[in-house]
Amino acid sequence: MTFNPVAAINVLECRNLISNNKAEAIDLGSQTASINSTFVSNLINQNKSIKKLQKKNLEILSKREKFNTKDYFMSIGFKDYKSIDINGAYESFQFDLNKNILKIYNFNKKYDLVINNGTGEHVFNQYALFLNFHNLTKVNGIMLNILPFIDWINHGFYNFNPIFFADLAASNNYEILKISLANRDGSELKLDSNNFSILFEQIKPHRNDSKFNKMIEIAKDKIGKNILLVVVSRKLSEESFKIPLQGKYLTDIKNFETDYNSQNKGSANAENQIADNDKRK
Repeated sequence: MTFNPVAAINVLECRNLISNNKAEAIDLGSQTASINSTFVSNLINQNKSIKKLQKKNLEILSKREKFNTKDYFMSIGFKDYKSIDINGAYESFQFDLNKNILKIYNFNKKYDLVINNGTGEHVFNQYALFLNFHNLTKVNGIMLNILPFIDWINHGFYNFNPIFFADLAASNNYEILKISLANRDGSELKLDSNNFSILFEQIKPHRNDSKFNKMIEIAKDKIGKNILLVVVSRKLSEESFKIPLQGKYLTDIKNFETDYNSQNKGSANAENQIADNDKRK
């Protein structure tokens, strides 16, 4: 996996959402840094959210010929940075993310920021992956996903749709703070939180009035063909991880006792997300 500009920019944003002065972060996947001193210098000059101490530390970092991903995390104010990877690279915890790492490896530490940057698409067992993600995050901790969305052909096992994160949040009491379409160089197309539902709209091939489809066309024009999905969420409770049901099917099961009865609507209210029972009427 590669720690690229879009990851560096979003990690900085996430760090500044965390009040803990001794915040710790962990990456799902060992990350080879592809940022350099030129990127760091530009970040200092262009990012208005950088704090004084962060600026000072990043200026020191920018003068180094080489640095790694951990160096960047420490420069922006993390007390410690770790990663998990089956390959054990960069002193990562050598765990298999296809497995429940709490049960298999007895790993129960929790972090202020947990990052899934270009790793999740390569893990076959998505249940185990997001269970681990949940269990690794402190209450009020931040969860950052940067994953393939459009045109990442055969890059990994999966590409991800925005509704995945809408319904994951709805079932697990996460607050979605940000969703954007991005490229790896750091360009992003963002929506205000009041308009997140546009991102959960189902695009129908026989209709041309889709707001989300228009947004995707703008993204392809502005940021390129291979589009990433960036999602930042906050974990609000210590409840056990729950598997979500796709939001539009919640009304189909409202008269039955299921594991999904406490799930919020998530993507259900978005355009063209119509329950099967409503289609049958």
